Amino acid sequence: MAARRRYTPWSATNGLLFGVAAGVVLALAEVVMALASGDSPWRPVRMSASVVLGPRAFGEDYPLGTLVMLGVGMHLALAAIVGVFYSFLDAMLPPDGRGRWEFQAAVGMLFGIGVWLVDFQFVARGYYPWFLDVPQFAQIVLHAVFLGLPLAMLFTAAERRRALMDIAESTPSSAP
Repeated sequence: MAARRRYTPWSATNGLLFGVAAGVVLALAEVVMALASGDSPWRPVRMSASVVLGPRAFGEDYPLGTLVMLGVGMHLALAAIVGVFYSFLDAMLPPDGRGRWEFQAAVGMLFGIGVWLVDFQFVARGYYPWFLDVPQFAQIVLHAVFLGLPLAMLFTAAERRRALMDIAESTPSSAP
């Protein structure tokens, strides 16, 4: 019988996929926040595209299709990288905490705040100062609740599935 590959919820593949999923959740929340504050729903897309284009992304003459492609692509690529970093963090968590929703929720939200801190307070100050034009408290909340929390919940669910698989594999079958 071939050895079955062991599923690990902190794998890089899960980090990439879970990061993209959490990135979609954050992107939708950013668009809703822009609309709720009376801003254009394209502002978050332009901000993500500005990582590649710089301030040109905010010009009205820039093709919207290119902005959407670059903005969504950049946002999801960065979210995937963030997901991989979370997978490394998750691997360092105590095994009894990885499957607990409340523990992971707290870790994930703190991780989201850490992402905001690095992105907005370190990187943006040096390279993308227009990122500081949006309300920062709202960004802290968005990154904690709509990036860190979904990441944590996806990793918790993966850990719980892995634990169930371990139980199923360790239970002797009654078949002859």
